[in-house]
Amino acid sequence: MDRICITGIGIVSPIGIGKEEFLSSLKIGKSGIEDIKEFDTHFSPSKKGGMIRSFHPKDFILPSKIRRLDRASQFAIAASKLALVDAQFTVTQENSSRVGVVLGSGFCGLSSSEEFHRGQVLGGFLDLNPMLFPNTVPNAPSSYVSIELGIQGVNSTLVQSFCTGEAAISFACDQLRKGKADLILTGGVDELSDFLFRGFSALHLLATDRGGGENSCPYDSMRNGLVLGEGAGLLVIENEEHARSRGARVYGYILGYSSTGKSSKGDGSEDLNRCIKTALKGKESASIDYLSGAGNSSKVLDALEAEAVKKTFPTQYPQIPVSSIKSMTGEAVASGGMRVVAEVLSMKNSFIPPTINYLNPDPTCDLRYVVNQRLDREIETILHLGISPENCFSSILIGVEWNG
Repeated sequence: MDRICITGIGIVSPIGIGKEEFLSSLKIGKSGIEDIKEFDTHFSPSKKGGMIRSFHPKDFILPSKIRRLDRASQFAIAASKLALVDAQFTVTQENSSRVGVVLGSGFCGLSSSEEFHRGQVLGGFLDLNPMLFPNTVPNAPSSYVSIELGIQGVNSTLVQSFCTGEAAISFACDQLRKGKADLILTGGVDELSDFLFRGFSALHLLATDRGGGENSCPYDSMRNGLVLGEGAGLLVIENEEHARSRGARVYGYILGYSSTGKSSKGDGSEDLNRCIKTALKGKESASIDYLSGAGNSSKVLDALEAEAVKKTFPTQYPQIPVSSIKSMTGEAVASGGMRVVAEVLSMKNSFIPPTINYLNPDPTCDLRYVVNQRLDREIETILHLGISPENCFSSILIGVEWNG
């Protein structure tokens, strides 16, 4: 079976736009989480988020088009263009039908939906803004990417709770394996909106300041909830034959991937264990150099992850370095895309980014965490975990090479 290569990356994130700025921030453990100024948070005890403040859409999109695009679509177009430039690939009329877009999009469209329906309630049907309506659906970013770049092949949007980015990448890999495309832009995109913040706050899922600050501090005993973020992380993936035929630079390979649902029994650690084993099928002898954790400062999720890793690697887990970049970027439903971009850069530049804001060990999270400063080491194999404790789990195995 033809292998799947990663040949390009594009990133728009709270800690950097473009791979160089993003890489620099990962290396020094820079936080992109600050007080939210873009909308009112007076109703909530939570005040912080991973907002993107240095993004200028005109750097990527013609001014005449910007006003028609929602924020998430702007992020997606920018990340897509950066990824294609990085892959040294140009979409043409001749190849456009063999190029696809598969994005994970969690709560994109909420801002447009809120504004559209508010206009309907306050002004009636005769006062609706028709430019808002196309942006009220989660697939707006993938559609606008294909229109902007002239892509005419596979176009899909996936939503799978906190495994949304991972679901998109897995589906894109399936499309390549089935011969539906030669090259696909895939990953995840999210925007942090007033509406979304209100929802998570109402569910009491957000971090609060209980004396130590309002932090995204995965695996720390003082963690007490999520800090939300936004952004877009996209990959260019293609089958190896296509990549080699055009002389592409290959960052690495997607060696395995899996998703599983949550059973009705237990805390979910056995389900994640099963998911990891499926992703590793046929590659059980692979040595995991870095485990990219899904830890998001949730009391339950972070502990669940640790338990599953110990079940999967009962003797090896004390030697496997683990970190979560959500401590820097915050949590987003489709953050798997940004995380995989970080993993590619980690593998390319031989380091593991730190989990920042870690001060207090927790006995329920007793893996080998890389905390507060990066760990420099050669990386050949990365295991990426995605966790949505209420319904699903994802695993992706990424490697420089695999010889069996």
